[in-house]
Amino acid sequence: MKNCHNQNPFCRSLDAGTREQLCEHATIVSQEPKQVQLNHGAQQLEIVAKGVLVTFTILEDGSQKSIELVREGDILGTHLLSKNIDYPDYYTMALTTVQKCIFPLKVIRQLFDDNKQFAQVLLQNISKRHAKNSIFWMTMYAKSSEEKVRYIYELLQHEQVDMTRITQEDLALLAGVSRISVARAMKIIGKQA
Repeated sequence: MKNCHNQNPFCRSLDAGTREQLCEHATIVSQEPKQVQLNHGAQQLEIVAKGVLVTFTILEDGSQKSIELVREGDILGTHLLSKNIDYPDYYTMALTTVQKCIFPLKVIRQLFDDNKQFAQVLLQNISKRHAKNSIFWMTMYAKSSEEKVRYIYELLQHEQVDMTRITQEDLALLAGVSRISVARAMKIIGKQA
């Protein structure tokens, strides 16, 4: 299957024929830890086959705003399936070594139109991810700054992220707090370790 790493949760949800049909159009790319890539209007879907990354935007004032933590089986670029959605350019930063399977949007649209099972699995993936993100951000909203940092820190550890590569700026981006809040939280985490 052209080295398509199809053991991620999304691909495992597809029957063998659909998976083969999808993977014959895959381009495999890797993103190393801390490597940042710009997704600037690319007409493609990306399935995260392996690893963890974060998506973020850069605001007009130059600050960064986290969008979401993306894991194995998640799909980037699903906003392209709907027409006339104004979606900002975004960046991805790998938190581990990431392998992505890239698919041309026209292939995905054709599969979506022609293959009911593929369409159903794709829509389920989008719905689950939206629900997961809603719960995540509601949980984060209810926490103090230090609790947010602790939560993100523990979440990253659970995802096997090498925490020695994660800076206070990274934690501030992921938790949506200031670097001062991260420094305070890390003192507490360091004392309890």
